[in-house]
Amino acid sequence: MLRDGGSAVAAEAQPGIFVYFSDLLSRTVVDAQGAPIGRLWDLSIRLPEPYPPVSQLFIRPPGQADLLLVAEGPQVRSWTEDPIPLTARVPELRPSRRRDKSEILLREALLDKQVVDVSGAKVERVNDLHFVVTREGQLVLAHIDVGLRGLVRRLGWQRGIEALLRAVRPGARYLTHDDGLIGWKYVLPTLGDPAGLRLAFSQKSIGRLHPADLAEILEDLPAQSRRTVFDALEFHTAARVLPEVDPKMQQELLPADSDPERAADLLERMPPDAAADVLGELPEEDAQDLIDRMQPDDARAVTTLMGHEEDTAGGLMTTDLVTFSGDMTIADAFRRLREIAPDVEFLYQFYVVDEKHRMLGILNMRRLFLGKETDLLRDAMAPWTICVHPEDATSHVAEVIEKYNQAAVPVVDGDGVLVGMITVDDVLTEVLPLAWKKKLRL
Repeated sequence: MLRDGGSAVAAEAQPGIFVYFSDLLSRTVVDAQGAPIGRLWDLSIRLPEPYPPVSQLFIRPPGQADLLLVAEGPQVRSWTEDPIPLTARVPELRPSRRRDKSEILLREALLDKQVVDVSGAKVERVNDLHFVVTREGQLVLAHIDVGLRGLVRRLGWQRGIEALLRAVRPGARYLTHDDGLIGWKYVLPTLGDPAGLRLAFSQKSIGRLHPADLAEILEDLPAQSRRTVFDALEFHTAARVLPEVDPKMQQELLPADSDPERAADLLERMPPDAAADVLGELPEEDAQDLIDRMQPDDARAVTTLMGHEEDTAGGLMTTDLVTFSGDMTIADAFRRLREIAPDVEFLYQFYVVDEKHRMLGILNMRRLFLGKETDLLRDAMAPWTICVHPEDATSHVAEVIEKYNQAAVPVVDGDGVLVGMITVDDVLTEVLPLAWKKKLRL
């Protein structure tokens, strides 16, 4: 493996040789006749290949502050020699930048920049880049280096630091493990160019992240990159992530001004309580404009939720729940659940209601699985109707959930009509202290 100031290790490229970007930068580049051209200034790759080969070299001639000469990647005879030899002569090179927007300049776009590591679900700072020389002599980007060793290498301190550690602590992990390497295929560059970002964006990788992890990534990014990454998310992913983002950033990410129709569509994809929370952070006029653009049923649900105080059951509840008629059978219930499952967030507790939507009883998955397919839901349901009122305080809701050990509690109005549901995670900060007090007998 080449290190700082490493000399040539082979006249021709050997497979399995690894090279760091910091080792290549500022090396002299010579033409086919051995005449010096200048120093290596940057390399480019095309997106969105998982392990892209270097497509172009950018060479800065001596004394030229603005001019860069461009050579093609295949014109490099050996990536491991110093100076770097080309198979082309100077007149064959061209002064330019990049050929198209599918390319990024590595020094310009990556070094010292923030990137999203989709394997670790976090934001990292790029200290160096790690390449492998293939059997065909191509230089392929394999990893980014976000570790301490990468930074030390960039600063030119590696030999001194390693010598010191071998003298005082020869078994140090720093000397034997390069823990800062992350595979390029797990990296999403947070470029300022939205078109380039979309080409680099792995929706498949992002789709594997939990919305809370992706929200944390967005919060860690600078403002310009945050909006670029959010706009590049697939629509259903964006709708899942937005409620998880810090409320102050929701206004920044929701395209209420630039694309109100898209903003309204995003809100419709969210659970009503989450949409109400997001709208509650917007100026009243902007929030009302988005509500007016939503489908009538969605707008009605959100408006109802926004009409309650935050610290009440009505302010906590969601209207995104599943109800059944008592005359349905368990087989009917399972058929309906299969139909609505993709659009319902909470599929554990359900409610049996009459024709006026008054609650008759509670069902959960356990009762459905234990019953026979021909059993009526009125016979399979729990006969009790543990519930809270929309104006009940949050602390009372927490007490009810903790006392009856429920995953969710229904919210009914003064006429017994089911108007919503509160899940345990909605009142977790209230429930946990109660549970610990009970356990510790305080």
